[in-house]
Amino acid sequence: MIGKRFSESKARRNGFYLALAICLVAVGVAAWSTFDAVQGYMTATNPESAARDDDPEAPRTPAPSGSGTNSAAAPVRPAATPAPSAKPARPTPAPSAPPSAAPSASPQAEQEQPDEEEAPQVPANAPLYEITDELIYPVSAKEVAKAYSSGAPMYSATMRDWRVHTGTDLAAEPGEQVLACGNGRVEEVYTDPMLGNVVVIEHGDYHFSYCGLGEDFTVAAGDVVTIGQAIGTVTAVPMESADEPHLHLEVRRDAAYLDPRSVLEGEN
Repeated sequence: MIGKRFSESKARRNGFYLALAICLVAVGVAAWSTFDAVQGYMTATNPESAARDDDPEAPRTPAPSGSGTNSAAAPVRPAATPAPSAKPARPTPAPSAPPSAAPSASPQAEQEQPDEEEAPQVPANAPLYEITDELIYPVSAKEVAKAYSSGAPMYSATMRDWRVHTGTDLAAEPGEQVLACGNGRVEEVYTDPMLGNVVVIEHGDYHFSYCGLGEDFTVAAGDVVTIGQAIGTVTAVPMESADEPHLHLEVRRDAAYLDPRSVLEGEN
């Protein structure tokens, strides 16, 4: 009888331990399943945290204080990158003023500008020089060595004959400068076997022939001369070489010979 009760008591204890072991195993399995589920969820939601958990050397970032499990496991969102600002609109240039809107020049500036239309126009037939009102003697002395004959024959000591003296001989020193009697234009420069080197100058309506000049002409045909300008030097007149040194001067108007002295003195 006693042995039977002991066997029953032992059987009850063994059953209790067996049940306790089964419960412990069940609790352990349930705990492991719960841990594995939580670990899988954290790995899925925060892979960087899971990698740090697997790597023992990875630095640990403490969870912010006051936050729960969900806050620690939530992934950190990168800072929002500011959207690029809109490109500023290019200012529209103001339309330029039309040419007619430009301010006109001031009256003073217009007055200062030369007026080409008012410039004097030179006529095509205008003279090349200003006609001299008064003439001068071509040599310093006004002494007449042989006068104009006015068409009457005169004896020539050089030619030893009687002939008309068509000019006036003015006493002068050899090599003395011969001056233009007035403003004029050189018509001709030539050498004559009887008169020597000759320069013909137009002085207004008169045509002066300066005869017996030196070999070196200082003017040429077409030159414009002014009163008192040197045109040569006194040398000799071949057909009057026997006479004293002088300048042989002839004056013509409309192809007619005139008395040179009267023209120089303004009497003709």
